[in-house]
This record gives sequence, structure tokens and C-alpha cells, in this order.
Amino acid sequence: MKRVTIKDLARKAEVSTTTVSNALNGKPGVGQAMREAILNLADAMGYQPNYFARGLVGRQSYALGLTISNISDPYSSELARGAYDKAQELGYTLMLFNTNYKLANETKSLEMLAAKGVDGILLATVLRDDPNIEFLEAAGIPFVLASRLIMNPKKANHIDSVTTDTWGGFYEAARHLCRLGHTDIAMVAGDMEVSTSITLTDGAMAALTEFGVTIPSEWFLDCGYSRERAYQAAGKLIDSGKRPSAVLVQGDNMALGVREAIYEAGLRIPEDMALIGYDDISISALAGVELTTVYQNTYKMGRAGMQMLVDKIAGGGHTDISSKVVMPTRLVVRKTCGYHLKGYVR
Repeated sequence: MKRVTIKDLARKAEVSTTTVSNALNGKPGVGQAMREAILNLADAMGYQPNYFARGLVGRQSYALGLTISNISDPYSSELARGAYDKAQELGYTLMLFNTNYKLANETKSLEMLAAKGVDGILLATVLRDDPNIEFLEAAGIPFVLASRLIMNPKKANHIDSVTTDTWGGFYEAARHLCRLGHTDIAMVAGDMEVSTSITLTDGAMAALTEFGVTIPSEWFLDCGYSRERAYQAAGKLIDSGKRPSAVLVQGDNMALGVREAIYEAGLRIPEDMALIGYDDISISALAGVELTTVYQNTYKMGRAGMQMLVDKIAGGGHTDISSKVVMPTRLVVRKTCGYHLKGYVR
């Protein structure tokens, strides 16, 4: 079968080969409607980029890297799906590395990606003061942060990133519980060495402070974004005697673990214990689960991060002014908090 070329696409679309090339590679100079038409045409005609030839001409590998923390967590897999889809649209291959929340694994992943000569890396795994940033900068590899941030201002100011409004999202979640009348509230945290957990905690604490609510230290549970650890911690909390009337959980995957522990103890949700998660993964909306949570468009964040990375590569890999995109979040009220307590107006 004859290989479909850019010339074939240009002839079919009745445009120049330059226009087709720019559309396929995400470069400026092509209108959105024309870009989508060319991408759809390329898909329909079975066009496959010749990465080897492109690399010889442009000295690029047309390969990108992505690091995520846990591919089995729906949050991470949705971010990866968005990044993969956008990379494919822009004519790049994507190499995915799962770090399992370990810095050593992230280090090995980045070293392997650097050795393979990728054009850039999207990182969704950095710690609050991640030493691997210095490695990437020294190696001259373009990179963008997704979901997480470096908290050290000296390192963070010049780094491109795509995140969501975690502070505002968990502020609204905590405020929702307080407006329902809850004063005995526990929090299941992700990992206090990463920016998302820090900002989620800060946002919730700001709302709780406004209502005069404090969380006892023994009710603040750092569970490393693990569903199993959240399940175990919640079980111990319930068995300890005095239990909270509500639990704020920094991730729907962990919230499912907490939910399991609550039901195993013979308690009801929300009558005996209210529950709020974060992320709004697909299972959260299922009948019988119907978890109140905070929505963030993780798929879109993955796509936006990949587009930012490719734009950075096209600009030579360095920018004088960093791009910092913060996407909105919103509270999604379902059935795990109820409306039966005083002071709540829907």
C-alpha cells in the first residue's frame, strides 16, 4: 500500500504543503477550522508521520515523555489520556513512566527519557522542592509541570505549569460541610510533600477557620493518595471512640476507601458520617456511590500541558516569561453529605 504523504493531504485539501505541515505539527498560521479539517483528513486517509525523516531535518526526535504517579488511579490515567491524545494530534509519540509516588523512580524515569533524546517532558510527579528540576535544567530539556508545582519560589518563578484551582476547590468543599452544620471534621490528605496536598489543605483550613472549626491532629490523616491506606486509616479512626461527623478527602480514589470503611463499621452515609472527595472521577457519579466531590477537568489539563510543552519546544525550549495556567474547579453536590443539618441553603 502506498504511504500517504503530506503532498497527498495538501492535494486533497486543496491547500499548500506548508499549511498541512503547520496543522499537523501544531504550529501557528493555520485557522482552527482548517487545522481540524486537515487532522480529520489525515486520520481518514491513514496518514502516518515519517518520524525518522522529520528528525533528520529538524534534529528532533518527535518523542515526548510523561511522568505520572499511579496509572491505576483514575485521576492519573485521565491526565495521561489527555496528554497522549494531544501529543498524537501534534504528531508526537509519547513515552509514559509510572513513578508509584517514589522520587527515586522519577529520577530513573527522567534519566531514561534524557538518554533517549526526547524533545521535552511533561511532569505530573514533582515534589514540593524536587531535586530533579535541577537535572532537567542542566540537561537543557524543555519541561512543563502538570497538576503539581514546585513550592520553592526561587525555583518556581520561571517554570511553566498547568494546574487547577485546588485551593479554591477544597475551600468550597470545607465550606459546604460547615454550612451543613458540621463541626467535627476529619481530613484524609494525599501527600504533604506535594503541592496539591498543601494547597488543598490550606484551602480547606481557610474555610474551617471562618466557621471556627478546627481539625484535631489525630483526625488529620496523611494517606499518600492510597485507597488502601485511606481505608485502613478511616477504620482506625472509626474504632478509636469519638468519631467525626464528616470527612474531607483529598481524592475520590481515597474517598472510596473511606466509604468502604464506613460501611464495614455498620454506619450510614451521610446520616452517620458525611463524605466529600476531590477529582470527580467517573465512578463518583454512579448510582449507589453518588459522591459529593470537587470537579476538575484532568483530561483537559493533560492536553493543555502537552500543548504548552510543544509550544515551548517550538520556541527553542526557553522563555523569558513563564506560562502558568490555573484551570477552574467546582463543587459537585450529590448524596454523601445530605441536606438535613441546620444552616444549609442549597
